[in-house]
Amino acid sequence: MKQIFTRPAFFILRCSFFIGLPMAGLATPIATVTSTTQSATTRMVSVAFDLSEPAIVTLGAQISTDGGSSWTDMDDVVLHVVGDVNRKLAAGSGYTALWNADRDWPGHPAEGETIRPVVRCWTEGNPPDYLVMSLLDKSRRWYYTDASQIPGGVTNRLYKTDYLVMRRIHARNIVWPMAPVTTEEGRIGGNSPGGENPQHYVQLTNDYYMAVFPGTVGQSRLLFTDSNLRVSSNSGTSWFPTDACHHLGLRGYRPVGGSWTWAAGGQPPTAGSNLDTLRSATGLRFDLPTEAQWEYAARAGTGTARPDMDIPATDVAWFAENSGGATHEVGLLKANPWGLYDMFGNVTEWCRDYAAGYPSSDNIASPVVFPTGPASATDGNNYRVKRGGSFRSPARWVRSSKRGYDSQSNSQGSNSADEGSGGAYNSGYRLVVDLD
Repeated sequence: MKQIFTRPAFFILRCSFFIGLPMAGLATPIATVTSTTQSATTRMVSVAFDLSEPAIVTLGAQISTDGGSSWTDMDDVVLHVVGDVNRKLAAGSGYTALWNADRDWPGHPAEGETIRPVVRCWTEGNPPDYLVMSLLDKSRRWYYTDASQIPGGVTNRLYKTDYLVMRRIHARNIVWPMAPVTTEEGRIGGNSPGGENPQHYVQLTNDYYMAVFPGTVGQSRLLFTDSNLRVSSNSGTSWFPTDACHHLGLRGYRPVGGSWTWAAGGQPPTAGSNLDTLRSATGLRFDLPTEAQWEYAARAGTGTARPDMDIPATDVAWFAENSGGATHEVGLLKANPWGLYDMFGNVTEWCRDYAAGYPSSDNIASPVVFPTGPASATDGNNYRVKRGGSFRSPARWVRSSKRGYDSQSNSQGSNSADEGSGGAYNSGYRLVVDLD
């Protein structure tokens, strides 16, 4: 079955009866396209489809220049889509997606080109690259294959207050060298909680979503009940990062009149904690990143001190040189190559690990698998890892491998040994969701 739609002198869209593509390596549900039509007046492309079982559904496109013998994915041109798409759907029939193809891909198809829309199915264990969750109704979620598809753009202030945007980090079974090379400027030697020796090979076992911004005051008000997680030293502005939270307020729990209980990095958040409550409310495995997850995301596939050495540090981080001694609204500077903002500077970010010296593993064939730090505190002070530096950090700390640490009960501790996470260097957080 093939349908051809024309527009005088210019636009021709040839759309095939097409089966939704399963993602490589994982069995997925199947979407069957039952019809594809294009309105002669609005030029909107309507794709009707049935779904064999529950799935996250997105709409993409493919192009052929050889009459349909071979096809190339062009999903990044499918931006303006409405209807039964970009969310999880139940099994059923009669679903419809509407694509504004004229707006997204003007001039196509050209002579000799054939285009077909493709309904793609994803599982929750293998989802699209971007997750957007409403914080007003946490059951409402949308999924996108590219940041450009998110309505209004990622840096819209709604995504800094009422919604949470998360980027999938593809890390499953990748082996990579953690910690700096010995010649990295600013590198801190020693094998201690703040030391960066030795460089060692790490293997992460799963992909994960990471929030594109550090948690803001506005988001924290909707995510957590703990008042210590909902404040900023910068007049409490909603779009500024929360900068006075301690680790216990995120992963630990203290009943009224009781004592704190907390979990090591290799364990889930303590029952009753803010993050445990968020898990229960959403069904998603929310947590703080491990130190290795944080550094892997910050590096964005590079081995340099930061992934964007071709531009000034002031373009990507609020630190001593450009911050004016204060935090700033998140998302104002450039994102790293993986779409993460404010990974350096602004506020230091808690990781889930207890702080300790690095393991030694200089053999790429024998990496440390999914490190989560010691099973218990080794220093008597319950130090936890913090990463990214803050608005007062010197330039030499704007590095993916810079380590910090502080007592998990401190938001503005007195740990002078850390030089970048204690004292007046305020503490924030960045959420992750672990994927199976």
